[in-house]
Amino acid sequence: MTYFRSALLILFVFFLSGCSQRFQDVNSTLDEALFGFDDFTHDREYVAGLPYASMYVRINQGPQLFMVLAYAETNPVTGNTQLKWFSSDKAMITTENGRIVKTNRLPGANLVGLSSSTQLAVPTSDTIAWQAEYDWQPNYHFSQRAQVESYPVGTGVTKSLLWEKQTRHIKEVVTFNHSQQVMENNYWIDERGSVVKSHQQLIPHLLEIEFEVLKPYVE
Repeated sequence: MTYFRSALLILFVFFLSGCSQRFQDVNSTLDEALFGFDDFTHDREYVAGLPYASMYVRINQGPQLFMVLAYAETNPVTGNTQLKWFSSDKAMITTENGRIVKTNRLPGANLVGLSSSTQLAVPTSDTIAWQAEYDWQPNYHFSQRAQVESYPVGTGVTKSLLWEKQTRHIKEVVTFNHSQQVMENNYWIDERGSVVKSHQQLIPHLLEIEFEVLKPYVE
């Protein structure tokens, strides 16, 4: 059994290495992600004792997932750090400045990419408008351009399994140019400017994801 687990882990790491430039604690992280976690809620002591970043995720209002950070690498286009989070069934969510920019192996639909001329900046308290471009599957929806309006909603206290913080609530309204379909994103940002919680709509009527950062990535 130990040999099988090790062999499967090695194969999975080789599979991922083609699309990654650097990684941290891959062996321990993927071992937990592959063999240790299902859809569940852990107690505070267990999560606090894990040596790597983690978060709770809910997809399309489904059951809560536990995801761990396997890769942190630089986006060569924007210069921002992208974080790649994995679940126990090998689903992956990629975030950049707190925004979900790509998903893999999710049931039903996946965001192939999210890009913008504004370099996907951290959601801000300023009222701003910018343009984004979405690509998604199924049915080959590529280069779906949208107008994004971002504005502050207020401040308050946000609680997690491991922490309690004063946060700013930022709302974004995404309107697609061609179809005029509208989506809404909500972010809760701490005093350091990091997104600690969010509810993002990524594909109209097909994909929405909530996440709550438990242990943040520390560069």
